Amino acid sequence: MVTTRSQNKGQGPALGEKRSHSEARSTKTQKPNAKQQKMESLNNKEASGKNDADEKPTSAKTKQPGSKIEQLISQYGELPLSQTDLSEPDKPTPDTALALLLNAMLSSSRISHALAAKTVSLVIKAGYHKLDGLKKSSWEEKTEVLTEGGYTHYREKTATMMGDLAQLIEDKYEGDLNTIPQLASENPTKIRAELKNIKGLGDIGINIFFDTAQHIWPCLAPFIDPRSLKTAEAIGIGADVDTLWQEVSEDPELLCRLAAALTKLRLDGRTNEFQG
Repeated sequence: MVTTRSQNKGQGPALGEKRSHSEARSTKTQKPNAKQQKMESLNNKEASGKNDADEKPTSAKTKQPGSKIEQLISQYGELPLSQTDLSEPDKPTPDTALALLLNAMLSSSRISHALAAKTVSLVIKAGYHKLDGLKKSSWEEKTEVLTEGGYTHYREKTATMMGDLAQLIEDKYEGDLNTIPQLASENPTKIRAELKNIKGLGDIGINIFFDTAQHIWPCLAPFIDPRSLKTAEAIGIGADVDTLWQEVSEDPELLCRLAAALTKLRLDGRTNEFQG
């Protein structure tokens, strides 16, 4: 059975000590070329792997997992919401955390991923990823934005849940969802339980959030949505999260990018591009 973590690990931290929320902030600011350095690290890892295997050349049809992972991240591994109006998708700001939660809520409904992506983009454009903007907008205004995105079947209920979410963040989380990891002692299992208190966010939505937020909440890593793990297995890089975690040098942002690439392959029907 495919799981998101190794046996007996549940959703807890795996393989080494994870960076805390505050450490993630300082790391980002100290490395302006972090993305380039991470990709170079993957290149070096791949080169090292080839040197070790000199005595057993690999056929043209069989690619080393590291090479394929590098290609996936390079071609399709954009950070979540980087194509929207969200100003800092790589930083753990209150706006980014709320945007990722709204994305998880909207993307987990029974609606096409294209319409969900369009709706998320419009919600962010309307400023609903900012707590003040979400609080001050009327139920009717939220409904209009959702309708414009094509979210017609669930617009009334979703508009209500978005209003409830704003109130919950203000009352329970001091206006910032980034309070959740602190309250949960950065324990993924406790974070999952906390997120289940949010109306409109079920297990699928929480999986999407874990997938897309592990770069700003490193304590969530390593995580890949179970549906995307099937894609990973189908293209030959394996379905073991811990192995993939090692392949990206235990870097939460690179794993987030890999998860995003696998999601894109799955949703856009591009799996055949990396098979064989």
